[in-house]
Formats: sequence, C-alpha cells, structure tokens
Amino acid sequence: MPSFKNIKKAFQIVEYKGLAIDAYISNKELVKRRLSDKEFVVGFKKVRTDGSLTKKFATLMMIKGCPNLILHIGKKRGGLGLEKQNEVDEKLGQSYDRSEMQINEKPNEVFIRLDWVNDLEDIKEFIDEAYEKRE
Repeated sequence: MPSFKNIKKAFQIVEYKGLAIDAYISNKELVKRRLSDKEFVVGFKKVRTDGSLTKKFATLMMIKGCPNLILHIGKKRGGLGLEKQNEVDEKLGQSYDRSEMQINEKPNEVFIRLDWVNDLEDIKEFIDEAYEKRE
C-alpha cells in the first residue's frame, strides 16, 4: 500500500482525490472494501474480531456529477451526521446543500464534496472518527 506521504501527494491532483481516499481508508486495519455491481460506488466496512462485517462507515460515489465521500456515523436516527456535517462545512468553508430526503432519512451521514477539499488533512479526522465509531 502507498505511504501516507504518497497518498497526500496524489490528493493534490483533482482526478486522484477519490483514489487517494480509497488508499487512505484501505490502509486502515481490518477494512473490507466493496465495489458495487450496479454503479461506481465503493463502500467500506470494518471487519469485527469474529470476522463479521459492520455496516458501512464510508462510501465513495458520484452525486450529481461530483465525486463525494459519505461518512456513516452514529445511529441512523441519532442525528450525529447532521452535527458533523456542520463541522465539515465550517472546516471546508462551504455548505453542502442537503436534500430534504438526505436530512430526514440520512441524519447519520456526512456528505463531503471532494472538489471542495484542498488537503486530505482537512477531512482525515472525520474519516478516522467514522471508522473508530463504527461497531
């Protein structure tokens, strides 16, 4: 696997941002990566100590023609994703315009448009938190 230094370097090239995030997440211990059969969507789950898989903690996908990282954090009805969305928006200096469905049905998700992210360090803490909190 590539070193974090090489991942950060690749992240500076717009076309490589998704690949850099894929490499960063895949480098984590006990991660199962799955490419969807239907569309270009990559999901990431943790592998539990008994070998079973958690629900996804991250998804790379295109939304409205833009590459996005979706972090799945907390319980579906807990609303932690909405809180974290505000933190991400503040950090990136842009507000992700969530649809009503994304607000009501996906309050545990954080949507990050990769074209708004200049440095992997800007979102690394959020990726790490989603990974750590997924049980």
